[in-house]
Amino acid sequence: MSDPNFNNNNVNPPPKKGGTSIALIVGGLVVAVIVLYWLFAGGTDVDNADMVGEETNINVDAGAESAAESIEDAGEAVEAEIDETAVEIEDTAAEAEAEMDSEIDATETIEVEGEAEVVQ
Repeated sequence: MSDPNFNNNNVNPPPKKGGTSIALIVGGLVVAVIVLYWLFAGGTDVDNADMVGEETNINVDAGAESAAESIEDAGEAVEAEIDETAVEIEDTAAEAEAEMDSEIDATETIEVEGEAEVVQ
């Protein structure tokens, strides 16, 4: 009989496969998360301690005259736009009327017996 503690098989064990692709995917995801965190959170913090001790004074010197001038300018711009639009509408109406008149002139009237007319 043979010794049970002795391996008569001279074949090398098969090499282990896999594992490297999973490690590559996990590593890529970790790098992606770090880059996204750096883009969205890094360097955007505002230090409020610098702003607490300072006073902010805002002065607006806009008199009633400048406000009235702004309103007048806006009103004049609206009036000019209305005038331009009215001229465009009048031109379009004149062109449409001329086109209709030319179509009416181009129609032929055929007279038939009696009082009926046929327009072609």
